Amino acid sequence: MLALVVAGLVATCPRTGAQGFGLSVTASADSLLVNNSLTYTINVTNLNAIPLVDTLVTNLLSASFQFVSVTGPNGSTYSTNGNVVLIDLSSYFNSYGEVAPLTLTVQPTATGFITNMVTVTSITVTNAASTNVAVQVTNVVPIVADLGVMIAGPAPPVITNDWVTYAVIASNAGPNTATGVMLTNTLPPGTILLGAAPANYTAVGSNLIFGLGALAGGGYTNFQFIIQPTNAGLLALSASIGSGALDTNLANNAASTNIAVTNYLAELLVAVTNSGQNVNLQNGLEEQSISLTNPGGTDALAARVIVTGLTNRLFNAVGTNNGNPFVDYSAALAAGHGVTLLLQYFPRKPFSFANGQLHAFALPAVPDWTPPAGTTSGTNVSINRIVKMSNGDMLIEWFAVTNRNYTVVYCDNVSFSNAMIAPPSISIAAPGNEVQWIDYGPPTTVSAPTNASARFYRVLLNP
Repeated sequence: MLALVVAGLVATCPRTGAQGFGLSVTASADSLLVNNSLTYTINVTNLNAIPLVDTLVTNLLSASFQFVSVTGPNGSTYSTNGNVVLIDLSSYFNSYGEVAPLTLTVQPTATGFITNMVTVTSITVTNAASTNVAVQVTNVVPIVADLGVMIAGPAPPVITNDWVTYAVIASNAGPNTATGVMLTNTLPPGTILLGAAPANYTAVGSNLIFGLGALAGGGYTNFQFIIQPTNAGLLALSASIGSGALDTNLANNAASTNIAVTNYLAELLVAVTNSGQNVNLQNGLEEQSISLTNPGGTDALAARVIVTGLTNRLFNAVGTNNGNPFVDYSAALAAGHGVTLLLQYFPRKPFSFANGQLHAFALPAVPDWTPPAGTTSGTNVSINRIVKMSNGDMLIEWFAVTNRNYTVVYCDNVSFSNAMIAPPSISIAAPGNEVQWIDYGPPTTVSAPTNASARFYRVLLNP
């Protein structure tokens, strides 16, 4: 621990009217091993308009030490007496603002804290300046680590009562393993905590505190939180990390991000079914198309369809609002126009469904499906084949790993300059080593492959 207290006493000297000294002292380390060298850098400034005579810098060290050296301006001398090192600047100071640079090097010979009380005086003035620096001396090699924390918030837009998932990443850039690592995730007001993974936390007010134990150099731990914001406004997410290690970079020990939560817009949108339920033998899902229209007089930037009262799972849902799954149409829907969306359900069996279960809303912004940085220049999964099906849909296939998660990225040019994610991600839970994914158009992609002049694909293996 480095403790630094500076006190400059400013008063009127009856003899000279002098103002005293400026004084700063820093130590070369805040923790070091016994018998290692410790250097104090001392700067004394003349704050008087007159030359100073017999200026003395007194170093009173609290613990045992071995004296090594003193450096100072020309004409300065020093002496030692027990735990005191006295530096005589003689008549070095001649003008206002003149600085005397000094260094004092010692080797502490006992564990504990060594405190250097530095005092500056002169017979010319009555004022003095003093400060103290405390350094920990140990016989144990200090654990040096660089703990950090990051927050990855959800993509906009976020609507009131959405189930919002965000990630917190705790890391240690090393070099040593940090022990006793603690992570604190602070929940903002106006939110409901729906889940946290891992779940081994202690709740203290709005703080979720995780004991990570040891975190190796170069290691990291991922956390995931699901919350439901209940009010529109700015949602502030924050997290912090710490341990008993000597942290070389405190600037990354805390992270925060703000999320704008809004309400649906007032435009009237209508969603109704326009087909029966059909089994798709290619993907094993129950499918039904719906018609989404904008009968109002205002264009919608994007749209959302919430499905309520389901007995089957909405397989291609991209989110949940107040417990109900939804799909997004991530393109503009002009006034008086409509689009067909395909809803997919699991398991593969018919069920009762009514148009009253479809609820369409205009979104205040287009959902952001920009892929992660770097994925526009390459892919980490090889696509085995791409096949255009008889109905115009595109099928892509790749080798997969069980219990891993994949994301498909598509674009209208081979350079992937305006690539977009095709949500949702694909989870491989059942045994098997190949995945077939079908591009059928909205809501997973913004348009059907048959309407695109060209379409290119990449597959990403998610962390």
